[in-house]
Amino acid sequence: MTAESRAARAVWLAFAACAVVLGAYLRTSQLGGQILLDDEWHAIHKLLAADARDIATHFGLADYSIPLTLYYRFLYVHGGLGEWGMRLPMLLAGIALVAVGPWLMRRQAGAATIAVWSGLMAISPFMVYHSRTARPYALTTLLVFVAVVAFRAWWREGKRGWGALYVACAFLAGWLHLITLPFTLLPFLFCGIAALAQRDGRGVVRLVGLGLALAVPLAVALAPPLMNDWGALAGKTGTGAVTFASVYRSLLLCLGVADALPFAALAALLVAGAARWCRRDAAFVGYVATIVLGTAAAVAWSHPAWVQHPGTYARYLQPAVPFLLLFVAEGFAVCMARLAVSVQAPLAAAALAALVFAGPIPGYWYDPNQFMGHPYFQFDYDPAHNDYRTLLPTGPVPEFYRRLATQPPRSLTLIEAPWSLQTDHDPEELYQAVHRQYVKIGLVTPLCGVRDYGEYPPGDTGMRLANFVHLATLQPGAEGDLLVMHLAPWPATLPPPPQWPDLSVCLPELERRFGAPVYRDADVEAFALTPAGRAAVE
Repeated sequence: MTAESRAARAVWLAFAACAVVLGAYLRTSQLGGQILLDDEWHAIHKLLAADARDIATHFGLADYSIPLTLYYRFLYVHGGLGEWGMRLPMLLAGIALVAVGPWLMRRQAGAATIAVWSGLMAISPFMVYHSRTARPYALTTLLVFVAVVAFRAWWREGKRGWGALYVACAFLAGWLHLITLPFTLLPFLFCGIAALAQRDGRGVVRLVGLGLALAVPLAVALAPPLMNDWGALAGKTGTGAVTFASVYRSLLLCLGVADALPFAALAALLVAGAARWCRRDAAFVGYVATIVLGTAAAVAWSHPAWVQHPGTYARYLQPAVPFLLLFVAEGFAVCMARLAVSVQAPLAAAALAALVFAGPIPGYWYDPNQFMGHPYFQFDYDPAHNDYRTLLPTGPVPEFYRRLATQPPRSLTLIEAPWSLQTDHDPEELYQAVHRQYVKIGLVTPLCGVRDYGEYPPGDTGMRLANFVHLATLQPGAEGDLLVMHLAPWPATLPPPPQWPDLSVCLPELERRFGAPVYRDADVEAFALTPAGRAAVE
């Protein structure tokens, strides 16, 4: 290796290290303040009503990830369940993939490709989003990627360690979410066809042995919930339908862009990268294509619920995203190949920066924004195709929040109650974009009546959610500056309305405890909890 090539390699190594740091920043920024929304509550509802045995042997009507819920229950029993603990496995997996993926592929591609690929994964809006949620998709993406790479290494090299790694990752991914099984089982089809075509009897035997090694733990883990909840599981298939339009919009999500022009550029790089890779290792490209396209077809064929929405289809296919970005990175390396080494890394950094600003992240990366995972930002990156922007009202924002916007950002904490975990009934992300103050969710059980959907009893010591406050135990100045009571569900025109408590039961008690509201209109009543809260409104 020449001095020039060693220097270039060092530059790309530093580039990849910076990508890991950037990826960690994007995945951790404001993470502790993010409000748990929508499907993140499935596991909470389950663990509050079931023991470990029941969790392990059911999928549930509202599906939860069995091992993730068991982990949550462990935290719940031993010290308390908080937001950081719930999101930590996905956060670590999301960061790890930015580093582990390039390390596993370091001998399969050049330094420029590996470094740019690390950068693409670091800034991928879809991968960043799922690394920040209490759902298993970032974890399964890491596990599937490692399993797919390990399977091929085992097939080519015959080392038992690779086979053991594949079985461990494929098993855990399948236990976390059944939708990963096509990704991890299709390698058997690809290699099995190759073995039969070459009349490789020993290879067929090896595949059977590895398949049995995976089938046994999967059967032990999955047979009980499949038997107990087969009807519920079957009821979630055959109801959605993938269309050409939803495939295109799913690909936009996977590649992290909103419209056709950047998509076309990335698609062209992907094709160029796959073609170049094919010239040196056609088997790898065929292997990846079989897995990605086969899984896409299998998911579409099963017609899972809500798969017509691009976000649903895209998240089921998220384990394909690292492979897509790998070929994009290879295509970018092809374009840079004739440039001077000294300008390649700066050009790559500029291209990644342009890709960030062409994507959705700048639109929601303000502080504070405790609703970055809200479908208002994540359902579709193009506002014209985002149902949360086109079918739900985006205003008017109540005058109360515009008053708060005159105060310095991040100077106040609002406690908002009641609330709905269903984001189509949740306007707080719209309001926070205007008032720029911190938000906590007020739980009304039992002060305004008992609710079990998105709430839990105030005496439950296992629940340690920092962004949720029980009104029954709320004291002046203890948790926030203003208590904001929403008098009716939002929006008024969307059927069916969420469960909403009778506030006439509890507003008199709140007034007795905190004094007369400092603000009242048709939408909200606000109570001052601190002098700063009172001064902000009066």
